[in-house]
Amino acid sequence: MLNTSGLLFTRNSDGSALIGYVDYDVEFFGGEDYEVMYYLDKNNFKLLRDSLGISKKGKIENHLKDTFGENFDSEKFEDFCKENNIKYKRNIHIG
Repeated sequence: MLNTSGLLFTRNSDGSALIGYVDYDVEFFGGEDYEVMYYLDKNNFKLLRDSLGISKKGKIENHLKDTFGENFDSEKFEDFCKENNIKYKRNIHIG
């Protein structure tokens, strides 16, 4: 059974954002945790919001879950970003 944090979302004061998830105790990685985080600068986060049709006051977490799933489908997110020319920095941590 998958043990996951589900979607993690942080909006930073500079307008940038962190989006990702952590899967805990992943058998494939010898029981290690697997964390994937995407950093979007202010302009690319705005582009993501605009591409998803989210107003500045909209609840972004709900839209992200509706679009990319409760457990955050990173492949779907990356494909969406590529299709909409949204740039991000991805950080993967196992441990």
